[in-house]
Amino acid sequence: MMTQPRIASFVLLGLIPLFATACSTMPRDFETPKVSIANIAPKDLAIFEQRFDVQLRIQNPNDVDLSIKGLRCEIELNDKEFGSGMSGQKFTVPRFGSELINVEVITGLGSFLKQAQTLNSSGGTKWRYRLKGTAFADSPGTFKVPFDETGKVDLNFSAPQEK
Repeated sequence: MMTQPRIASFVLLGLIPLFATACSTMPRDFETPKVSIANIAPKDLAIFEQRFDVQLRIQNPNDVDLSIKGLRCEIELNDKEFGSGMSGQKFTVPRFGSELINVEVITGLGSFLKQAQTLNSSGGTKWRYRLKGTAFADSPGTFKVPFDETGKVDLNFSAPQEK
């Protein structure tokens, strides 16, 4: 026969997953925000590690403000790994609005050399990108917002031509 404390333990163990999923699920009728790359700028170029300031635009298609407490992301350029980054910056994307967020993206020597080789051989300045990751929402409710977006970015770093 089970004792009362053991029964209480089983009941509590059964309720923990219920509470955990209640706090981590998206609200009903929630539309995933669109996340895109607005800008990429070199920050620190060392031999074994390169850091870039990447500006992301987050568009909120929902009728409520979206409070974000951080995000992490991975970037591919022309179907090759570029780098990964994260930000613990807290910000709010207004309802039916957008917000810019800066993320430090780090790439290693191997990825950087592959990208440089592709840049030299392609000659083009418009590159396809894939941006995937997770934003951590703090309001409405606490939940994860996965994103996986594609687009094009212009990497024309040349100086403007004089007339």
